[in-house]
Amino acid sequence: MVSVVMLTYKRADMLPQAIESILAQTYKDFEFIILNDGSPDNTDEVIAKYKDPRIRYYKNAENKGIAFSRNRAASLARGKYIMIMDDDDTSLPERMQKQVEYLENHPETTAVAGQITALPRIPASHNDIVAGLIQYNNFGNANIMYRRNFAVKNNLRYNERLQASEDWEFWLKMLFAGAKFAAVPEDVLLRNSASKKHYGMSYEDANAPIRQMVGSYFSPTDPVAFYAANACGKLNLIASKHIVSEDYLQALLQANNCF
Repeated sequence: MVSVVMLTYKRADMLPQAIESILAQTYKDFEFIILNDGSPDNTDEVIAKYKDPRIRYYKNAENKGIAFSRNRAASLARGKYIMIMDDDDTSLPERMQKQVEYLENHPETTAVAGQITALPRIPASHNDIVAGLIQYNNFGNANIMYRRNFAVKNNLRYNERLQASEDWEFWLKMLFAGAKFAAVPEDVLLRNSASKKHYGMSYEDANAPIRQMVGSYFSPTDPVAFYAANACGKLNLIASKHIVSEDYLQALLQANNCF
């Protein structure tokens, strides 16, 4: 079974499209956890119109923020896989089927992304994803399905101190716990809102805590050293952590004349 987890806050007008796109999935074995983060609008009434028994609706007594709510929703999940959904997006009909099939056929993969229509393509391989992920979130969030038991086993939770980019940090923590990532080539999601912002923060301010975390992982005594290092220096620090394959690493070292 797949556990679809969707948070919502003050988007009652956009909810029907998001909900109906999940209920229209060709893959039918799922539960749909919707968590209302204390919305003051008519979200309750909108969701009450849907009588599908697969919907499990919860509401925070007050607005608790995105990271807290992501953790609560994940803790309620019972499925083998967790599929993330946003309340202002539309999942294409075969999304769940494609991502389940990929994880079933690739037991070594922990999390699989799908492409988002009209956005830059996500690399297919773990190595290429990781090469970008340590610099910025090139993996996504609402387009991802992952193995719930991996997160539970490694006690992976979203950082509730972060006001933004909590998803990027979560994927990094999963990576550093030994996860393998992949992406299917097909589009799985339509983004219906241009509101994916950093909550009024600049890009640098939003991502500064995560960059500190990455730097600490590669250079525990001097977190700034990782981002300050040149390409060869970064690659040598990466080599010590074994998060990409040796062949891939050697190719990067050679491409950057690091020998």
